Amino acid sequence: MITLKKINKTYGHGENATHALKDISLEIQEGEMIAIMGTSGSGKSTLLNILGCMDQSDSGEYLYREIAVHKLNNQPLHRFRKEHIGFVFQNFALMNQYTVYENVELPLSIQNVPKKERKERVYAALTQMGIRDLAKKLPTKISGGQQQRCAIARALASGNELILADEPTGALDVNTGNEIMDILEELNRQGKTIVIVTHDPKIAARAGRILYMEDGRLGENTDEFKNA
Repeated sequence: MITLKKINKTYGHGENATHALKDISLEIQEGEMIAIMGTSGSGKSTLLNILGCMDQSDSGEYLYREIAVHKLNNQPLHRFRKEHIGFVFQNFALMNQYTVYENVELPLSIQNVPKKERKERVYAALTQMGIRDLAKKLPTKISGGQQQRCAIARALASGNELILADEPTGALDVNTGNEIMDILEELNRQGKTIVIVTHDPKIAARAGRILYMEDGRLGENTDEFKNA
């Protein structure tokens, strides 16, 4: 489904340059659930941002099925992101001035989905997440766990087959975090491909495969970094 070949990313110039990603190569199969672990500054969020087309690499190839994503820019890249990728963030990334329903509906409005279909898809996603009764509430009036369910519902309603989750349980208590992981596991069983960035080994252990990042490098285990 996804192939990364020698992805590099550097921020800044000269003595202030930070080589955030160093020759990253990765294969992700459709239907996988992968966890990427690493300390702060290891490059895991940068990698997730490139997978999600929120940022672009300086060099290397990003292939999504038959699409050469690294060659896309501006509108084609924006359209690709809308059509294929859903995001779940630690801080939920909801718009507090909009209701739960409106937050889930917004990406569909941007995609010009007809109103009737939008309503059906929004309520189906809210029902699946168990928060249909909160449709008219503002995000500030519901719990953190409910806000994260809303964020996942937003990704579901958009129909994206790839879900990228950046520390999805980081702002939640242990029990609520486990509930969110239960939801992500169920979505994975339903066929969604999921990539989770986390620093929590207990969260990572629930994925089908764990990858590790250190100083911009990616490996199957931490021993790979010792002689690098």
